[in-house]
Amino acid sequence: MTDVTVSPSASVLGPNRPASDGTQQRPWYDPPQGTLACLCFKALCMIAVSKPSVKHWDDLIRDPTKGEWAEHKKMVIDRLGNMNVTAGLVLTTSAVFISTNPPFQPLMPYASHGSYILQVAAFVAALISLMTGTSVLIVYDTCYGNADVKRILISLARSRLRLVCCLILMAYPSLALAVSTLALMTAVFIAGFTSDKLFVKILTAVTYLTLALLAMLAIYVFSAPLIDSIHDSHSTEQWPSSDEPKGDSGAPHRYLPH
Repeated sequence: MTDVTVSPSASVLGPNRPASDGTQQRPWYDPPQGTLACLCFKALCMIAVSKPSVKHWDDLIRDPTKGEWAEHKKMVIDRLGNMNVTAGLVLTTSAVFISTNPPFQPLMPYASHGSYILQVAAFVAALISLMTGTSVLIVYDTCYGNADVKRILISLARSRLRLVCCLILMAYPSLALAVSTLALMTAVFIAGFTSDKLFVKILTAVTYLTLALLAMLAIYVFSAPLIDSIHDSHSTEQWPSSDEPKGDSGAPHRYLPH
């Protein structure tokens, strides 16, 4: 893995282009070859940029004036904005639960120790999601709106570690919001199941089973394209095994001057 000073006149070595030593270099935006690592990388890309890869960043390096990039930038900014609104709602809801006592304790005892701890966790996670989401929104809009975008993306292309760190930073607001939502929902479920009223327990159980069913349906529907793309990447891309260095996920990415 290399991390050297990037020249503005540098260009990324195209996919499947042989390097100077005769070996075939993988494109810098390719996921790792391992199945688990490939799945994690594609999932991280989906959470961070709503795409299974960052090949569109390579397209931006080659042609910064592409029209579809403006559409993708608008889509990512809108998604971050909607996520900040959702994080604000979760933050407000958890704050209400934390700062108030149940009007009728036997009906919905959400002030119990387990439920209260989860409410605090939801509040903190939602606050982190809102803060990081706003920061990512500002940085993303600023970085991709000036002439330094090519220099930034080339620096990501030269270092797989920097690329992964960038994706984690962009995905962190979504992950924190998911943790916050799950914590708040679990707190409500605990309060429902510990209620003294039977009909509250039944309603809580029905709600829990419905959400579990919807989660399984979502996994079944949306995991198939991701798994197929991983299998396709393994079956269509043939890389030499004798000359290629081990651990190509951290192999240096080569560049040629114009």
